[in-house]
Amino acid sequence: MESELGQFNHLTLRLAREGVAIPATGGGQRNPRTVGNLGNRQQHGSTLQNSTQNSLSDWKDNQTSRKEEEKPELPESIPLILRIDPKAFDPDDLRQYGIEVIAELEDGYIIGASVDLELTELQNKIQLFINSQYGGGKVAEIWEILDGSQRPEYILSPQLLAEWDQIQDEVAYVIDVGIACIGLKAQLPDCPEQKLNELQDNYMKRFQKWSDKRDLTYQEWDDLADHRCQLLADFVEGSEGEIISSRIDGIISSAAQLPDSFTCRIRVSGKVLRDLVLNFQYVFDVSEPDEFSGITNPKSQTNDVDVAFELEAPQINSPKVCVIDSGVQEGHSLLFNAVDTYSSRSWVPGEADQTADLVSGGGHGTRVAGAVLYPQGIPENGRQEAECWIQNARVLDRNCRLPEQLFPPDLLGEIVSIYHQQTKTRIFNHSITGSVPCRTRYMSAWAAAIDELTWHNDVLFIVAAGNLPINVCVGITRLSVEAHLAANRQHPNYLLEESCRVANPAQSFQALTVGSIAAVTYRQPPYSSLSKADHASAFSCSGLGIWDTIKPEVVEYGGDFTIDESKPPGIAHEEGVCPELVRSTLNGGPAVGRDAVGTSYAAPKVSHIAAKLAAVFPDESCLLYRALIVQSARWPDWALNNTDNKLNALRQIGYGIPNLDRASENNSNRITLITQGHQTIKAKQAQIYQVNVPENIRSQGDEIEILIEVTLSYKAQPRRTRRNRKKYLSTWLDWDCSKKGEHAERFFERKIQEHDASEETEKGEGIFPWTLRNREDYGEIKDVSRSSGTIQKDWAIVKSFDLRESFCIAIVGHQGWNNDPEAQVPYSLVVSFEAVQSNIPIYASFAEIQVDALQVQEQVQVRVTN
Repeated sequence: MESELGQFNHLTLRLAREGVAIPATGGGQRNPRTVGNLGNRQQHGSTLQNSTQNSLSDWKDNQTSRKEEEKPELPESIPLILRIDPKAFDPDDLRQYGIEVIAELEDGYIIGASVDLELTELQNKIQLFINSQYGGGKVAEIWEILDGSQRPEYILSPQLLAEWDQIQDEVAYVIDVGIACIGLKAQLPDCPEQKLNELQDNYMKRFQKWSDKRDLTYQEWDDLADHRCQLLADFVEGSEGEIISSRIDGIISSAAQLPDSFTCRIRVSGKVLRDLVLNFQYVFDVSEPDEFSGITNPKSQTNDVDVAFELEAPQINSPKVCVIDSGVQEGHSLLFNAVDTYSSRSWVPGEADQTADLVSGGGHGTRVAGAVLYPQGIPENGRQEAECWIQNARVLDRNCRLPEQLFPPDLLGEIVSIYHQQTKTRIFNHSITGSVPCRTRYMSAWAAAIDELTWHNDVLFIVAAGNLPINVCVGITRLSVEAHLAANRQHPNYLLEESCRVANPAQSFQALTVGSIAAVTYRQPPYSSLSKADHASAFSCSGLGIWDTIKPEVVEYGGDFTIDESKPPGIAHEEGVCPELVRSTLNGGPAVGRDAVGTSYAAPKVSHIAAKLAAVFPDESCLLYRALIVQSARWPDWALNNTDNKLNALRQIGYGIPNLDRASENNSNRITLITQGHQTIKAKQAQIYQVNVPENIRSQGDEIEILIEVTLSYKAQPRRTRRNRKKYLSTWLDWDCSKKGEHAERFFERKIQEHDASEETEKGEGIFPWTLRNREDYGEIKDVSRSSGTIQKDWAIVKSFDLRESFCIAIVGHQGWNNDPEAQVPYSLVVSFEAVQSNIPIYASFAEIQVDALQVQEQVQVRVTN
């Protein structure tokens, strides 16, 4: 059935109001430890004085011994580790003590470096505190100054920390090292505000002076990054080490450099590695390179399948999907008409001319490319035009490994530069993840590079969540499925263990992360599937992600594991639980098979949806595609009916299974409204969108149940040295909606008034029964917030009579690390209404009233312009 207005298209959301939001003030009780320090100034001050003197003495002794041993020179600053009151003390205030914040950790721990080589400012502040004099009060919030020998605990990855005592002097180690480069100017100078009755010319002079300082600060940050890159190079190369990651004229690649830091891959001896970690002041992160985690099963077999299907080439202007993987068998009969062979490239060292998928056993990238084109399996016969072009970026070698010479930030930066800037590619399928759980202290350089590239370009990375190994544990952090079963942890409960967390770079804030679910409940004695149909696959890594973000956001069918009846059970993946995929035939075997599983093959099915959306909405941003994919996702029945712990379901399958039809169109009982074009917002700004609700829908006589879904998708510039999203992102956003019976004007007033940000006003009978809410203790699902990431979805079922004439959504911008008042971030917003009873049409009524409202708005805008 069609609407009288035509097809069931998405409609445009109407921006009704915008204004400056007044931020909520802080408050709350002081930490008891801080209060205790204030009550015992002499003891606390003396303890800090002793720690300060010890740090200073240790540094001077170290400088002397370095010269005697002819070690490479280090920058002149004193490395420090402090612990502050995390609720009360702003780490950037340490600048007043001459201390640069190198990195901010959990629980108030700070890695710092003092350019004051006598720690004079710090010691003066401590003395003022002891004497109860003005200027020393904040010292109560500096809890500890720690011994510098503890630096490895706060800098090393878990694996390297576990091996720290076994590091051998003469053995060469390849590591990724993060260097902070923000200096003492961690923020821009505060922008002046126009004073009451101030002449515009006077204000503009003050503003121009601030603007010049802002530009100078940006230049100083760039210069400092170049300087510290050279310091690191001198240190490494002066110790007969090597910087592996690429540099051009001494400058690191843009994808490996963020506004506050850069990351390099280096090769050094164990002796130099220890020196670097303990003494190089600006290091905040040292980790081993990630190894790619695929799933192999030598027992797996597949039968020949007769396929008479012919794939026709896509339209010349069809979307392109870049497959970053092990290469593609471009001449494959089921692929070759859709492969953009002119753009094929290989980054594998020594094999620049080989773009084929050389991985034995059917390949990896070939399967991924096939899953982009055939998400539901391969048709047996007939002809069909491909939905998109496949571009082949080969980065994994014939052993399905990422060579250590390929540093992911450099690699992805070059790939985006080539494919996005030269061929206008916007969708990148990244079915490559590390073999261990992502770390939760910092965003990794790999994931941050994806965020940085997404910030600067209109691109969408679709990333696999990662896989659990069958029977071999990886390091100290990733247990195998076999190990979990042996410890009597059954599926799906073991997926909630820390060792099953999503793998690097799936924690990326601005990528869309895809997990896997099983397509069937398999039982063919002696084999049975570990998972049930539509439940998380036995190997699929789960959330929550870094800083409690919802990861993976969506899931697709990537297969499952089977167990047999032996003791202990044998684990494999039988043909009956595997998705049908295109196979490489370069090493023999059939062209199609069911012999591989993994989140690697779930991700490209979502890339297919993204490509379709790019075809339907070619002029819209990738932020909208990401929003529509998540908006279309639904939980299967088992998750919806799970009354015990829906948080577990959320951690395993995110927002659920996406649906192309829901993402791209509607039907008679569903309507979707979207922002169109380039929408941006600043910090401290509120923008209100309004959806008019037709009178016949909200009639008191009809108790229609309406499913309301809202998804916000935005992006911001990252900083890597900070410990939460509010400081990782340059600006962060969240959304709120009008309450039951709340008129649009009242809602707008409420969102820009400070008192309505309080906890009391957010609770109450007027709130719709949202599943998540913007605080982790408010929604139906506790201990998680919809606002934690850059993709924010929530949903609720409401009675139609609880709706007013309009339903309003507010997008509110909040200051992150960037205090430039002119800084803007782009976003897309999607709102859907669906009658739960599928036989109740609502599209036509909603569509008509929205079109009328937009026409009135346009007429008013024309009159105002004229």
